[in-house]
Amino acid sequence: MSRTIAKQARIIGLYLLVFLMLCEWMIPVVNLTSTGHLGLFLLFIVLCLAGNAFNINIVLSFVVKIIYIAWFLMYVYMGTAVFSLNSFTRIISEFTGSIGAVINGDWNGIADSFRSILFFVLLWMAIYLIHHWITAKRSIFYFFLVTIIFLSLLDTFTEYDAKYAIIRTMIEGTLLMSGLYLYRLLESERAIPKKRSSFKWLVPFACMIAVCTLFAYVAPKKQAVVAPPQPLKKLLDMQQNQTGEIGKIGYVEDDEKLGGPFEEDHRPVFVATAKENQYWRIETKNIYTGKGWVRKKGDIYVHTFDYGEKIPMSLKPGKQKNREHAEIELKKDYKFVLQPYGLQKMDEQSMGDQFYIEIDSEKIRPTMDGKKIVLPSYSMTYSKPEYSLKALSRTRTSDLKGLSKDFRPYLQVPKTLPARVEKLAKTITKDEKSLYGKANAIVSYFQNNGYKYSRLEVGTPEGKQDYVDQFLFDTKSGYCDNFSTSMAVMLRTIGIPSRWVKGFSEGDEVPMSDNKHHYVVTNNNAHSWVEAYFPGVGWMSFEPTIGFGGFDNVLNDVKSKEKKSAINPKQKENEQQKVEKKKKEEKKKEKKVKKEKKKRKETGRKEISY
Repeated sequence: MSRTIAKQARIIGLYLLVFLMLCEWMIPVVNLTSTGHLGLFLLFIVLCLAGNAFNINIVLSFVVKIIYIAWFLMYVYMGTAVFSLNSFTRIISEFTGSIGAVINGDWNGIADSFRSILFFVLLWMAIYLIHHWITAKRSIFYFFLVTIIFLSLLDTFTEYDAKYAIIRTMIEGTLLMSGLYLYRLLESERAIPKKRSSFKWLVPFACMIAVCTLFAYVAPKKQAVVAPPQPLKKLLDMQQNQTGEIGKIGYVEDDEKLGGPFEEDHRPVFVATAKENQYWRIETKNIYTGKGWVRKKGDIYVHTFDYGEKIPMSLKPGKQKNREHAEIELKKDYKFVLQPYGLQKMDEQSMGDQFYIEIDSEKIRPTMDGKKIVLPSYSMTYSKPEYSLKALSRTRTSDLKGLSKDFRPYLQVPKTLPARVEKLAKTITKDEKSLYGKANAIVSYFQNNGYKYSRLEVGTPEGKQDYVDQFLFDTKSGYCDNFSTSMAVMLRTIGIPSRWVKGFSEGDEVPMSDNKHHYVVTNNNAHSWVEAYFPGVGWMSFEPTIGFGGFDNVLNDVKSKEKKSAINPKQKENEQQKVEKKKKEEKKKEKKVKKEKKKRKETGRKEISY
């Protein structure tokens, strides 16, 4: 009995060392690929190793692993651990769809859940191979060698610092190899009969490893004679002539540090079925730090609501007669609702039991049993908001004096904001009487003063440099975040409440057999814009980014006389200059024609006289 226990203890010790070495693989893979859920993947490794170490029935072990993978997929991608029919249906649908995408070579069409399944299968096979090496070959040298090479390559060509990981792996690998060597000795005919002989063999190994490890840490390190290659990402940045790292475009929740280049990403994130192509709102942010946008620290206050109930939004929807329905089918696991402008209510219940909207950001999240979940598909009712041009043209700066304290967060600017930002905003808007005119003047300023849209030629503020100031006066090149943040901040400096909005711009329409309008929205459509508040009108959206269509929601209800009076003096001067320019050009043409006629006559006379 004691021999059996000792043998089992040795096996558990060996598999524990294998687990530690597999951790050295999993940690960088999960971190570098932004896969997440490291603990859940490690738990799967434990299940696999435990099944091998304790010789659990193959069928039972197989069933447990399959159940765990199914649970993982539902927990991570469905937002719940409940084995519901809807969850199974979606997993099967994504699996079959991904198989078709692989056959057709459509790599962007592969679902994340399918990628996770492949990763689990790969882990499963790798652990089985390691088990074979331990039980049949009694050697782990190749796995040990490959692990060291893998970590060395990561340390050289990526941002992952594998210095201590390599030391840990050397210790774990040496112990594992020595343990297996001892295992072979004990199983051979030359095995030492003494009960404590195995312990005596292990002591020298442990002492040797301890001394070598201590020496490695304490010994002075000489710098390399030849500079090692930089991480691969930095080398790619150098090829692009960029100082910053190139990121992937797409929606992210953290906007604390804006700036730097982005590369395109054509992967679809959702398909919208609606009457027309439109912007999709996710959230707003109102605290500008000089580097980016953050939320107010502390508790987040929310309003809860159910399916079919009116959603408490600060943006007023349009008329009831203009109500429309939109359907969303997610291709990415977002635990929030994509909002059309004028959102009124969520339609038929498909999954989850309730929603809540965050009061400060107006981000809507679906929940089940109080936990955030992913709604794979949902529909909603909305009515596109419309604004009266007549009412907008009557908005005045004097109206801002009566604003309540609730609007103070939307007027916040950091104390470190350079004074020239406010000076520029006042210069741009000084000839405009209405608040609406002032907002449009800022939009026009970007279009007519040498600014350009670029995803690559984008600066990143360093030190005390302000993000908006850098874009307005130094780089004049950037993407939506640069334009939208600059407009929001400039509006605040002239007293107009504003907020920064994140979501997705219009997608691409794709034909389908149901005669409905379907729009595919990709990571490239991730976007930001501005909402400004005008007393008597409410919150209104603006698109300052060059090259984007924006919002067509202003009703032209101004009479012809009012239209003329609504034109500012600068516009009148421009129009007069154009008219005068045309008159001068016409006079020049007339003179030119007369001269040509005169020449022809004179030439004709000369020919006749000759």
